[in-house]
Amino acid sequence: MRAMDDSEADWAGLVPRHQPREFATFDGSDLMLIVGLVLLSIEVVQINGAQLNQVWAAACLIVLLAQRKIAVTGREVFVYGLFLSTALWLTFVGDFPRMKEGQQIIKFAIVYPAFFLLGRYYGWRYASGKRLPFGYLAIAAFLLVQIGLQIYKVPVLYRPVEHTPGAINGSFIERNWLSFYFFAASYVVFLQSRRRPVDAMMFLAFGVANALASGSKSVLVAYGIAIITQLKGHRVMKGLLLAMGAATFAYLFAPELSGQVLSTRLQEERGFALVTSIGLLDRNWLGYGFGFVEGYFAQAAFFIRGLGVGANSIFCAPLDFMLIAGIPGLLAWLMYFCGFGLGWSVIGCVAPIAAWSLTNPMHQNETVWFYLGYLVSYGRYMQRWGTHDLRAMRFAAIAPLSGSRQRSVT
Repeated sequence: MRAMDDSEADWAGLVPRHQPREFATFDGSDLMLIVGLVLLSIEVVQINGAQLNQVWAAACLIVLLAQRKIAVTGREVFVYGLFLSTALWLTFVGDFPRMKEGQQIIKFAIVYPAFFLLGRYYGWRYASGKRLPFGYLAIAAFLLVQIGLQIYKVPVLYRPVEHTPGAINGSFIERNWLSFYFFAASYVVFLQSRRRPVDAMMFLAFGVANALASGSKSVLVAYGIAIITQLKGHRVMKGLLLAMGAATFAYLFAPELSGQVLSTRLQEERGFALVTSIGLLDRNWLGYGFGFVEGYFAQAAFFIRGLGVGANSIFCAPLDFMLIAGIPGLLAWLMYFCGFGLGWSVIGCVAPIAAWSLTNPMHQNETVWFYLGYLVSYGRYMQRWGTHDLRAMRFAAIAPLSGSRQRSVT
């Protein structure tokens, strides 16, 4: 892995130069991606405590690092290093209740960075003109597979979730991860399209199907933000699409956001957790280290639904980052989830995930970190070349052949 700045110019070696990238055939890296995405969906299967996707990530990362095909900016290394070192220091020095801190250390020190780095590689690869090896049809077919796994209760691959009856979680641990998985896959397809109104309509239609299957409220918000940030111009069409999305949201979820259901959420679930977490930070703004959230709420004299044994984070990612490492934790969330310090194009690309993380623990999932890395590389490439149209990217493939020197995009 290399820490690079924008003045270096050796990124061209990451993609074969012998043919225009948009016409490149299906290759080993594409196969590696497909295998990885399938394994990312199989969250319920583990080998000695490790998910199958983690084994895939380790193998792929070793190969890519050996080939020097992964690069990140010094800013990313510094901010994450500051967050991790602060969190480790607080974990080993602080005298607070903890549970499973070792597991959290492994995830934040090894697992999540590995998936982020893999995403960085693939984001640059497909931003530079190489077509994704899947589209909406393949994603929809795989969503039907997930629905089938749950309908037929396929052994090994499906595990029921008691607190979300009627929602589809398939081979995922919970419905939120299923909804994010299919949102992210459809989002990168939309990003690589020409982003015409018809592309946005297809994207939003898949979002409605996603929301209907998973029962997730947040996913429709993410689709709406993606359309706002990525559909340039077409104000009338954009307004109509957003209105359709809002009407669908109100029709599907209005009963859950009014009356007793909303009151329960505010008093016993997310609202109570938010107030309690702010109080903890007010008492100690330096942070508490890894394993604190589960240990504290498991031993607390009060009860918050959804927290306690088995819950290693609260519902709000930025607050959870701060509970782990204080200000360095907040800086890590701002850079990795919001794109701050990485350019406006990156901020626009990751905006749907940033918004989603305000009400969900998105930082506790491998798929999220993979797509964050993907979107950072994608956004930085778009920022450099100023286009998302594959046909306009032929220069990126032809320039090396003509002896032109490319500028790096890290």
